[in-house]
Amino acid sequence: MDPEKNVLEEGTSTVAVELTQVEKLNELRKKYRNADLLWKLITVVVIILAIAFIYMAYMKIVFDDGLLRVIVACVFLLAIPFCLYILPLLFKMSSKFKAYNAEYKNVFLQEKINAELPRADYKAKDRISIKEISECSMIRKARSANANDCIEGTYKGVDFLRYDMELSYKKSRKVSDCVLIACSNRTELDGEVQIIQRDFKIGKQLYEMPEGYQEYVTDDEKFNKEFVVYTAEQEIASSFIDKELMRKISRFSGGGPIAAFFDKKKVYLIIKRKKDAMEAPVYKAVKENACRKEAEKEAEVIKNWVDLLHDCVVK
Repeated sequence: MDPEKNVLEEGTSTVAVELTQVEKLNELRKKYRNADLLWKLITVVVIILAIAFIYMAYMKIVFDDGLLRVIVACVFLLAIPFCLYILPLLFKMSSKFKAYNAEYKNVFLQEKINAELPRADYKAKDRISIKEISECSMIRKARSANANDCIEGTYKGVDFLRYDMELSYKKSRKVSDCVLIACSNRTELDGEVQIIQRDFKIGKQLYEMPEGYQEYVTDDEKFNKEFVVYTAEQEIASSFIDKELMRKISRFSGGGPIAAFFDKKKVYLIIKRKKDAMEAPVYKAVKENACRKEAEKEAEVIKNWVDLLHDCVVK
């Protein structure tokens, strides 16, 4: 892709200035940011004026004519949904953001991911169905799954899939802003073993033991204080969980509370995050170093988890 060019006139001469990739991204970012700021400003002003007018009309400070008060009130009330829903379309905000986000993720971020994980492919948007990952009991119970920022590849002989995900459940419970890492597992477990960090939550509720499962208590008190183990059969967990696995899971850092699900063929790691990872900044300038660090951080989480599996799980 040839870099964009700006043309500057200096006296009678014309100078072509090539935009770097970062400068091009920031130009696209500013177009969306400015439209977003203008939309928010107009919307806030309209809402404030509407509230002020309704109050003054109610107190009969303005417009003695009752019909006129009703007409103006209706205009303001119609202006609010216009600002919320029609104005973004007029400002072409969706197309501006898509142009910026696509350039940021598909070109800029992809290069950084490929540098960290050469045997992996990055897709900013990738459809996923619950059926594809339903071997994980937690996901199986979900009503719907939304996913993006997929990284699929192989590291140290272990195949992995990494998604930013939002799982929605009945009663409006959600696991939002979480990361799912699914890896191949060749231990051939006879059942599922769950290792859940005690502060891991589904929406606002702590994760609950699945029906038909029982808690397995390890002989490591420190581990038991931070994690809880659920399994259908005590013998499965007893033969699977050892001191090395507990030590490495205790030291693992993914940027939030974790829930690990080990079954016959795959391992699912879900990391609860406070915010969505690898998103294009809007109000902060795009910086090469910051983007590289973001890619390095996400790649490091994958590498560390696969290292753990490679050392303790995958045979």
